[in-house]
This record gives sequence, C-alpha cells and structure tokens, in this order.
Amino acid sequence: MVDKIKVENLSCYYNKKCVLESLSINVIQNEILSIIGPSNSGKTTFLRTLNRMNDLDSIHSRKGEVYLDNNSIFDMDMEDLRRRIGMLFAMPTPLPMSIYENIVYAPKRLGLISKKPEQDALVVRALKDASLWNEVKDRLKSSAMEMSGGQQQRLCIARILAINPEVILFDEPCSGLDPISTAKIEESMIELKRKYTMVLVTNNVKQASRVSDRTAFFLMGKIIEIDTTDKMFVSPKERQTEDYITGRFG
Repeated sequence: MVDKIKVENLSCYYNKKCVLESLSINVIQNEILSIIGPSNSGKTTFLRTLNRMNDLDSIHSRKGEVYLDNNSIFDMDMEDLRRRIGMLFAMPTPLPMSIYENIVYAPKRLGLISKKPEQDALVVRALKDASLWNEVKDRLKSSAMEMSGGQQQRLCIARILAINPEVILFDEPCSGLDPISTAKIEESMIELKRKYTMVLVTNNVKQASRVSDRTAFFLMGKIIEIDTTDKMFVSPKERQTEDYITGRFG
C-alpha cells in the first residue's frame, strides 16, 4: 500500500484557538477514508487543510506538515495543488451556464483542452464517471440550474473529474439530498475509487460504513481511533468511538 497523503503533527488554530491538535494520519492511494465525529471536532478544518482552503482565512494558522506524494503541499503552487486535489462541498454549486459548459469551463481555462472533439470526449467521460450521462445526454445545452439537487451534485463531481485530479475531498456531499440521490453519489464514489483517492467527511456513520475502506474518528480536534471500517464498526477499540457509532452521543 502506498501513502498518497501523509499528515504529520498538524495543529490548526483560529484566532489562536486550537481546533486540531498534533494530528498525524495517512491516506492510502485509491482508498476511501471517512472522517467521522460530532460537530466541532475538526473534521472540516482537516479537509480544508488538505487543499489549503484555510489559507484564505486571515484568522487561521497552522503548524506541522502535509505531504502529497512526499512533497509538502505548503511549497506547491496553489493552482496546481487544487487541480490535483479537488473538493466537493455540501451544497451543490453549479455554474449558471449549460451542463456542457460547466464541465469544460475549468479545463479550457487551465489549457488542458482546446479543440471541440476533445471537449466533447471530456464531457462524455466525466458525466459517465459521475453516473450522470444517461440522465442528461439529451440536454447538454440546458442550464445546469434546471437540474435536481442530486443531479447538480453529481455534475459538480463531473466538473472535478474533468480536470483529472488525483485526490477528491468530500465535505458532507449528501447532507441535503434524498436517499435515492445519496445512493447514486455513494455508487459513484465506490466506482471512482479505482482511479482516485478520496477523503469523505460525513456526519452519517451509516454512510461511512457503506463506502469507506478505513474510518477515522475525530473528537475535540484529536484522532481517537483509526482502523479499517469493518473492524471499527464491529469492534472499536475505544469506548468513545463505540459510544459515537452507536448513537450514545454526537
């Protein structure tokens, strides 16, 4: 097994208040790692650190290191890092343009594609990989804003796939979706694992049990436990983990 991401002694602060404390964790290539835990446990801060979104916040500071393929992400060009590590948010954020243009917009801006046949092929591939092609193939010129919430979220996945990332971060991707749309997102994630490494932050422990290879339990800015998902959900080592998974708190 190869580590795609390595986090070493990471501490994060907002206005000098510590929200992540001396956190060390690895993400294995082509795995889905789920991060679970109650609110204010540092899950989203951790996720946003992995593609340096926290750098945009003036009250944020950090210590420690994060490596992508053994290179510090803090030494990388920001645009290159965010092309290699894409992020999907809780609420769908389609651009106010056609389904087709949503997908080709970023690759065109980055100079990854130029000719129309390349664009057409990219749209087909990205939509198929996001399990959306069959639903929208006859209306690619329609506005993305006319799609359902679940379709918009899968379009956002397709947009990320279009720039050919190596890692995809998911921050509560199904929190506003119905069960059918949630199932489609989860099916897409399991298929995408063949090509990509994924980190999923979720408050839905059942979702973590369904899709992830390993699960980490965060509590008050610390990792309490990390293990293969089947082991953690059957026989967690720590009492706090068991209490959270079984719904005793959180």
